[in-house]
Amino acid sequence: MNAEKPFVYDEIAYPTPVVAQMATGRMRAAGLLHGWSAPDPATASVLEIGCGDGLNLMGMAEVAPNARHVGFDLSAVAIERGRHLAARAGLANIQLEAGDILTWPRDGETFGYISAHGVYAWVPQPVRAALLELIAARLAPGGVAYVSFDCLPAAAAKVEIQAFLRAQTAHIDGTAARVAAAMKLVKALARNQRPGSRLKPQLDLLMAEIDRYDPAYFFHDWLADAYAPTSLRAFGEAADRVGLAVAGDAGLGDLYGDDMDAEARALMDGAGSDFAARGFRRDMLRGVQMFRRALLVRKDAPPPRAAGLDDLAFAFSGERRAEGGRTRYTADADVFLIAANAQEQAVMDALADGSTRERGFADIARLVGDAARAAEILTRAASLPLIAAHATPPSYTLTPGERPVAGRLIRAMLADGDWALTLRHAKLTLKPGPTRTFLALCDGTRDRAALARDMTAAFNTPFTPDRIAPAIADLALRRVFIA
Repeated sequence: MNAEKPFVYDEIAYPTPVVAQMATGRMRAAGLLHGWSAPDPATASVLEIGCGDGLNLMGMAEVAPNARHVGFDLSAVAIERGRHLAARAGLANIQLEAGDILTWPRDGETFGYISAHGVYAWVPQPVRAALLELIAARLAPGGVAYVSFDCLPAAAAKVEIQAFLRAQTAHIDGTAARVAAAMKLVKALARNQRPGSRLKPQLDLLMAEIDRYDPAYFFHDWLADAYAPTSLRAFGEAADRVGLAVAGDAGLGDLYGDDMDAEARALMDGAGSDFAARGFRRDMLRGVQMFRRALLVRKDAPPPRAAGLDDLAFAFSGERRAEGGRTRYTADADVFLIAANAQEQAVMDALADGSTRERGFADIARLVGDAARAAEILTRAASLPLIAAHATPPSYTLTPGERPVAGRLIRAMLADGDWALTLRHAKLTLKPGPTRTFLALCDGTRDRAALARDMTAAFNTPFTPDRIAPAIADLALRRVFIA
């Protein structure tokens, strides 16, 4: 790093994304759905490489107090920001350090979980190789690593657009001015595409988001000096060279193949059990996979085979609506499921009806009357994804006691911000006002009468106990109260 020039991530903070699939409970669930069993998140140690301010690690650390969580990042500014937040939240089981992938020690403690989100495709080739070498050196036997990256062939158009934006704005001084110029250029590109343009689908995606884009995120994604998506095939070959194997994808999309014809299925079967080879063929057949969340294991010591899905709980994350006498379960505008039979409809309705709580696998299996069939239905729904699978018991409660306690991290984040990470690793955004103040007061020292009294004092407006109960019930559905 040039000592005379600030590190770009110190100068321009990267907005922390909440990555639900990176939470260890979700990673273990993904492994079980792929047929293997990762370590118990309650006690397994965790390393995050390129952790930024460590917020995702903090979310894991709060719900797994008996597990050790370590993160490092090249941005000393981000690490210091994270340390302050962790201290305010009272998290004693997390360690954040400034460090470099190239020089981080290869010897020492091994970890049951290792993650590197949004690093691999945005660093130079020597750093990509070093990242995989570090994972291979520090991943414990039976452990699992998560490495996400933009992938080919679907990201090919993005490569050229990104290079064009970078070159056309390189002469502009100042981040804000450069981002504004690049966004204006994106709009010009989008307006002038001809029918049949191979760039248009990517530009359309970008245009749909551009007015809501965080300028810092846009800068790091679209104007980054290093940007090199890779195919899952090439990624698998690089992992293989250091003794790792691709064993799945935390996004779970590879588990769904009902829309493939016989010839496509034969092509997939030709790859055998090699997940990277199968995934690459799937990416070529579909052409839509822009982002991969690859799961890596040690070739010499992979996790054991899973005995089943008994440890999993499922929560509906889509939308249910009646259409023409049938029920459609929708994940987004392009992904939906219409139940193919009564069993599938019963499972989806049970989950949708219980959208405010999670349903265990045993519960769903009893409903279907056949565990194998229940596993098939749930795997299909999770791969779309219409449901979220969790492999850890809830640390939240939907029925807080007389003195409700909001999560420590939630209270620390809302003390000086407008969003927080819930106890199921989701983003909760709150405007300044009564709700944020109310959660700050929910520290376990106040009963409902005291909460009403202190809210009345804070806002000089009557807050009676009968207003407090509905507020607690509503917030409980957002997974903010500690069990």
